[in-house]
Amino acid sequence: MQIRLKGGALKNAVLVAGNGPSLKKIDYARLPSEYDVFRSNQFYTEDKYYTGKKIKAIFHTVDFFFDEYFTSHEMVKNNEYQIENIVCKMYNFASRKEKIFQENFKFFFPSALNGYDNFFYKLKELSAKVDFDACYLGSRIEMLTGTYAIACAVACGYKEIYIAGMDFCDEIYSYADGRNIDECCLHHANYDIEILNFLRDVYNAKIFSVCPDSSINKYILLHDVQNPSKTLEIETKSQNSIKTRLMPNKNLRNRYKRIYLEANPFINLFYGFLRTPRALKHYLSSKFYR
Repeated sequence: MQIRLKGGALKNAVLVAGNGPSLKKIDYARLPSEYDVFRSNQFYTEDKYYTGKKIKAIFHTVDFFFDEYFTSHEMVKNNEYQIENIVCKMYNFASRKEKIFQENFKFFFPSALNGYDNFFYKLKELSAKVDFDACYLGSRIEMLTGTYAIACAVACGYKEIYIAGMDFCDEIYSYADGRNIDECCLHHANYDIEILNFLRDVYNAKIFSVCPDSSINKYILLHDVQNPSKTLEIETKSQNSIKTRLMPNKNLRNRYKRIYLEANPFINLFYGFLRTPRALKHYLSSKFYR
């Protein structure tokens, strides 16, 4: 498979970290000596750098991508994180309604990646399953962004995938404020478990937990200790670090929103009526003075 991630060669392993309570209880001795890191949604709400500052890829949803893209660039500019790739969570069938977003993607997000076009499409069987569930079964349940990141890690060809903070079996999912940040779609833990099992069965994905206290261990094997002496010096984030989603100024946000208005046929019809008298006046004036 062709790898399209920026930032040099990929490691053999990747740590995909969600925002669940177990993120604070990673057993680093269960991780290999070298690995890349994937993060999702508002990972920057963490009070400490539990997976370090260097991130191979971050994943965000369409609904919040404009603000998250801006936030990510601000964090990089402030040297808070080293983010190599910004990925938008996209599908084939389910994202067809995001036509305007996709058509303008390269203009508003030139350094970002469309998750489907770059990674998810490689998982033909999984993509077909997701499309079938949405198209023919009418399913509105969507996998969590962290689960999507795991699928993309499989598409990238990582040999081992380690997960932390993926406690979607718990009633309280986010360590930040007791809710699952940025997951506005319907969600059911069983669906995420189904996707993880699908990745293991169809693609022979090796997925392991590195959090002894996580509820995910009921379904995912807790990896054995690999490096007994391995520790990670967890740096506390500064008081001035970004911990909430940033928003560009109002004028820039309105310019972004305008692409949706301009594509609306009713809005275009309305503007057409408003422009007609002026256009007619211009036409008659030009004709008269010819």
